[in-house]
Amino acid sequence: MAGIDKLKEVRQRLRLRETEGVARLNEKALKLVYSFTSELVKQFGGFVQGVVLFGSVSRGKEGYDIDLLVIVDDAQFRITPEIIGSYRLGVGKVLTDLNATNILHITTIGLVDFWDGIRHADPVLYTVIRDCQPITDTGFIKPMKKLLEMGRIRPSKEAIEVHMNRAKALMKGADTHMLIAADDLYWACIDSAHAVLMAYDMTPEAPGEVTAVLKKKFKVPARDANTLELLYKLMKKITSKKITKVSPKELEKWMLKTDKFVKDMESLIKKKAKKKK
Repeated sequence: MAGIDKLKEVRQRLRLRETEGVARLNEKALKLVYSFTSELVKQFGGFVQGVVLFGSVSRGKEGYDIDLLVIVDDAQFRITPEIIGSYRLGVGKVLTDLNATNILHITTIGLVDFWDGIRHADPVLYTVIRDCQPITDTGFIKPMKKLLEMGRIRPSKEAIEVHMNRAKALMKGADTHMLIAADDLYWACIDSAHAVLMAYDMTPEAPGEVTAVLKKKFKVPARDANTLELLYKLMKKITSKKITKVSPKELEKWMLKTDKFVKDMESLIKKKAKKKK
C-alpha cells in the first residue's frame, strides 16, 4: 500500500491525472515514469515545459522500452553549452539513480523547435502529438492534442511543398551517394593492386597503367583485368560527367566484381609472403 500511496502523492504534486494509455503500463513502469518526471522537474523547474509518453507503449502496446519526449524552454532560456552539459548530466544521473538507463529512452526537443515542427507539419511530431500521453504539461500539449483530434491543425500548402522538395533532394542525394560508392569501388581496386605491386617490390603505377602491369607480370585472370578496366573507364566517364547516375543493379554488379578483385589481390600478397618464409 505504501508504494501506491507514494505514487498518488507524486501524481498530485505534479497535478497529473491518469490517462488510458499511461494506465496500461504496469505499476513498476508507471512509477518509474512518474519518478523520472518528478526528479527532472525538481532539478530543472520551469526549464522543463513538458514530458510526454510516446511510441508503441503510449498506444497501449506492451514493451520493455519506454519512450519519453522532454520539451525544454529554449524561448526564455538561452541555451548555452553549459546548460546543455548540465541538462545531459542531470538526465543521466536521474536515469542512473532510478536504474532506468536501459528502460527509459529520452528524446529532448526545444520548445521553439517543437512549435516550428508543428507549424511546418513535421510528420514525426504529428505522430507524437496524436498518440502521446502527457505526463506533465504547462498547458500546451493537451490543447494541441485536442486541436489535432478536431482536425484543426492542418499542414499548409507551403509545408506540403517543403516535404515534397525535401523528398526530391534526398533522392538526388541518394544518386550522389551511388556515384560516391562507385568511386570507392574503383579506389578499392586501385589500392589493392598497388598493394600487390609494393609487396613484390615494384613501384606503384599510375591508375591507367595498372591493368597492363597486372596482366604482364602476374598473369591475373581475365575477370580481374576486365574489372579494373571497366571501373577505370567508368570513373573517367563520371569525372567528365558523361555519366551522372548509376542504378542499384549496376552498383551491385560492380561491388561483386570488386570484391572478387580485392580477394584475388590479397591472394597474390599471401603467395608472396609464403615464398619469403
